[in-house]
Amino acid sequence: MLQEPVYETISFSGKTAGISEKLRPECRTEIPSEAVGKVLSVNAFAVINNSEVGDSHIKYGGKVMFYVCYESEGQLKKCECGTEFLGNIASEFAESGCSEYISVNVDKTDYDLSGVRLSVYANITVNIDLYASEKVNALSDGEGLVLDKKDISYSRSYGVKKGAYPVEEEFEINYPVAEVLSHKAGAVLTAVQCGVGCIIVDGEVHISALLLQNTEKSDIIRENRTVPFRMEIEYEEAMPTMQAAARVSEKSFKTDISVDADNNKSVVNVNVVLQFEGEAFSEENATIAEDAFSLTDKIEPEFGEYTYRSAAELRSCRTRIGLRAVMDEIPAGSRLMAIGGEKAEVVSVECSDGIKITGTLTAYGYFRTSEGGNFTVRLEAPFETAPDCPAVSDCEQSVTVFVDKVNARLVSLTEAEMEADLIITVCSEQKRKIRFIKDVKSLGEKEICNSAISVYIPLEGEDLWSLSKRLNACPDEICATNKDLQFPLTGKERILVYRKK
Repeated sequence: MLQEPVYETISFSGKTAGISEKLRPECRTEIPSEAVGKVLSVNAFAVINNSEVGDSHIKYGGKVMFYVCYESEGQLKKCECGTEFLGNIASEFAESGCSEYISVNVDKTDYDLSGVRLSVYANITVNIDLYASEKVNALSDGEGLVLDKKDISYSRSYGVKKGAYPVEEEFEINYPVAEVLSHKAGAVLTAVQCGVGCIIVDGEVHISALLLQNTEKSDIIRENRTVPFRMEIEYEEAMPTMQAAARVSEKSFKTDISVDADNNKSVVNVNVVLQFEGEAFSEENATIAEDAFSLTDKIEPEFGEYTYRSAAELRSCRTRIGLRAVMDEIPAGSRLMAIGGEKAEVVSVECSDGIKITGTLTAYGYFRTSEGGNFTVRLEAPFETAPDCPAVSDCEQSVTVFVDKVNARLVSLTEAEMEADLIITVCSEQKRKIRFIKDVKSLGEKEICNSAISVYIPLEGEDLWSLSKRLNACPDEICATNKDLQFPLTGKERILVYRKK
């Protein structure tokens, strides 16, 4: 009779669900609406502060900070305010023990002056990826079974670990600053690797600020800074031989200005807190059965299939693009002072032969009229680029585009030429599939041939396993008694099978 089969347990970590939710947080400022002559721009920075997964729900909380540049009585001013938001999403995949990665994007900002006080709001998208460990039991051995075995390798994840890292930068500029009208920070990863007991993450924080000069002209000047960083996420299981994946986002962002009036200089202090999530993968080996039969029993193998992910490969590159933006007609004699609020929206990504990205770049142009009035114009231009950042074949590509430096010049009252540095990050994640036998059922005993010797004519093209299965004989025994066989067979051979009495 068929004996108990033996199974090997293989642990995988895979993405179980991807969920998105749109919210519209609103914040009422302390500024009376009647005191606002004109709102020039509203920029927002959103962050997830906490999350909890379990009981078929994903709960999270975050905050949106708004930076408002407006004109009041002919003077440029700035206002900051913030509001919290909460989410609670039902999902059958939200189980205790699974890990989550939650990111938030600001899609649009706007303002409302219809009330007593100026109100601002943001349309945001919260993206949630759920990951869980899953075990599969694959047939690997068993007395009374003849197995067609194969050696496999697979990626094993040790889970997601989190960490935070502050980035501080101080830089001096050669003019007095009255106000930081707007600022922006974005972190870009350049390399991820495993060390001993840690995941090492390298990258850059790109910082830009629109500064209002404290001079007679009160010009708006854009300053850009790049700060490199190296972060180590504590990860007990990590070893240098393993692969690693990581993500980064900005948890908080703050700027302070101190002015040296005597020397007409200013010092800008920037503090950015980055939050990281890292995951380590090791390559494991196992021997499992692809197919099985029994010499004594009729059996029915039940096959299973599982698709899992390996560690993502990270590539980053920089490219400069030129664009032409069409805008509403501006007053004659207007002067373009600075560009801010830039953002790249990816429309399509082609990876058939390298990477080709198409998208739209938007930004605000800060203008001043010949009479000294201030206004902004939304600049929008399509772009297409094929950066020197090759894709990895047979992988799913996740592409992000960060706009670093951008400038523009007027070519007419309705057009502006723009140049921008794009930092493109390509994350290539390979999907791998394993096919295995997850169960073996006995359908009763076989009728056993009692002949001591049998001669068989094989099928043309038959291999050793299919021949053994059809003849109900072990592959080793067939090879031992038919030493001259060469597979695949021609169909003209004569196969001898000896049976012990």
